[in-house]
Amino acid sequence: MSRLSGILFLVFASALYANTYEIEEITLPKAMSPELSGVAFTPSGKLVVVNRPGEIWIRDDARVESWRRFAFGLHEPLGVLALSGDEILVTQRPELTRLRDTDGDGEADCYETVNDDWSVTDNWHEFTFGLHLNRDGEFVLSTGLPDVAGPINQSFPRVPLHLEKVHEEAKPSPGRYEGWVMKVSREGKMTPLASGFRAAAGVGVSPQGDVFATDQQGDYIATSTLVHVQPGRFYGHPASLKWRDDYQGPLTLEALTQMRTPEAVALPHGAMGGSPGEPVWDTTGGKFGPFMGQIFIGDFTKLISRVFLEKVSGEYQGACFPFIRDAVGLAAIQANSGADNLTIPAGKDGLKYFRDVPPRTGTSLRPGNMRMAFAPDGTLYVAQTTRGWGKGDGLQRIIWSKKTPVEIEKMEVTRDGFRLTFTEVMNAEQLGEVRHYRLGRFRYLYLPSGSPRVDEAAASIYDIRVAGDHRSVEIAVRDLQPGYIYELELDDLRSKAGVPVENPQAFYTLTRLLDGRTFAGPMSKPLLAPVARTNAAPDSEAGRRIYGTFCVTCHQPDGKGGALPGTESLPTTLVAADFTRRGEGAPLSKTDAALIQVITNGAPGKPMPPFGSVLKSDQIRDVLSYLRSAFGDNSPPIQQPDRKL
Repeated sequence: MSRLSGILFLVFASALYANTYEIEEITLPKAMSPELSGVAFTPSGKLVVVNRPGEIWIRDDARVESWRRFAFGLHEPLGVLALSGDEILVTQRPELTRLRDTDGDGEADCYETVNDDWSVTDNWHEFTFGLHLNRDGEFVLSTGLPDVAGPINQSFPRVPLHLEKVHEEAKPSPGRYEGWVMKVSREGKMTPLASGFRAAAGVGVSPQGDVFATDQQGDYIATSTLVHVQPGRFYGHPASLKWRDDYQGPLTLEALTQMRTPEAVALPHGAMGGSPGEPVWDTTGGKFGPFMGQIFIGDFTKLISRVFLEKVSGEYQGACFPFIRDAVGLAAIQANSGADNLTIPAGKDGLKYFRDVPPRTGTSLRPGNMRMAFAPDGTLYVAQTTRGWGKGDGLQRIIWSKKTPVEIEKMEVTRDGFRLTFTEVMNAEQLGEVRHYRLGRFRYLYLPSGSPRVDEAAASIYDIRVAGDHRSVEIAVRDLQPGYIYELELDDLRSKAGVPVENPQAFYTLTRLLDGRTFAGPMSKPLLAPVARTNAAPDSEAGRRIYGTFCVTCHQPDGKGGALPGTESLPTTLVAADFTRRGEGAPLSKTDAALIQVITNGAPGKPMPPFGSVLKSDQIRDVLSYLRSAFGDNSPPIQQPDRKL
């Protein structure tokens, strides 16, 4: 290739793969802690942020020196609503608080409790989330469940605590209305709306006034979700049911299954993050690109996803897509493996990578993307807090470059499959070729320990119908079934101009068919027998990748573990195991069977969660093989028959 040809190639490649959305750092004042846990704008357009140390800051204009502290002394506020520059509401752990500047000096002098009719203890992992207004002008917020890996203080509660289990929940609801979404009137009256949430860390209200919440993967919640919150309904985690007026427990899994309302959209664990935050709607009228009316959801990992919703038989369902990820290319992900598991490995369960999506250039997206808000100018502000689990708290904003991204704009269900609508005119010949589409389906089970993907199978495409404008295509699917998540991957599908689809992945949660049919099979049992791996020997290299994805944050790259981030002052039970320790009682002195049991089911009273809902048995053996090879001494443990797996 000549020098001129090489230059032309680089120019062409740069044009094809230029960022369609840029990320920009927002400079914060030195006096402000950057652990930002909420972001909002006043009606006049002033930027308002809150941080975990309990402060509210306002930026009067874009200059750095224009920041001023409006309030302080709050208890870990995780939501903010700015009614004006003089009246701001926040959700603290124990209450909804109104702060007002009554004397006009720019600082709040009136701190008023609007409502505190729910209970909290001093557990390390207990939060109150929100805050938005519903269609009636009432405040909407949510509460999460504590974690028994830390203590639950029963001394001097505001109201009596109740630790009785509803079924077999790992996370309890000891205090009134923990695990609920609630509304509070302007006069301060609280009304519980819906129960069954594990950690509804994001609450949002659609332009039509519908309330939505995200929930986070764990016991009973097989994967993170976006839920349409409807009064009186139950969404899966049983602990909070005890606070319903009609509760008579304990309950069986069968009873819980009958009560449970499924999510609107599942966010498959790994591929679509692991801990979603606040959903926000694009109401910018096109200032943010071609996704007007759609939902953007930040995640604790380095990911922001996008959701398209449609109503089928009166209920919401739809598709989720990646929107912006940090390091997308395979080389970038592997470079971080074992050192930073907050980088999203794109693809199934975080272990399969897209090799055809180029890495982003410019400023990287940080982790901790739990709160977002659209600015009046149509840019998306992202408040980031990691609570010590990662590096890089702060404030970023996402700006559309005015270049239309080549993306799947919508994925809709049809009578015999799905309709894909693209943001640009696509290559007409490619649209009609089956080889450019990979479609599969899977389910998650409803179980106390959560669930990995089950009933995984390819979905056969038997017909493709291309629209005349080459902007949409219908793919007809043999044996289309409700109750499954359909995973779509596009293989080198390009626009008419030759630009590849930027995020060629989608997951459609098919709860209902157009005729109203829903899944009639067992919710807690698979329909297909799992396919055993042909190579029975554990794969230590696969285990290394799993360790880098799921384990390294707590156990550290060197295997030495230590106190969990943000819990250094709490009891020593909140300490991740040190795999390099030797002698009696050392973690790796246990048998394979004992360690597999811990990885699968977790360690009660300790911070080790169960991974049986995330990893398959072969993958658990792989990661154990890696632990032994990387951190063990050369004396293998005594092997015992594994009777439980």
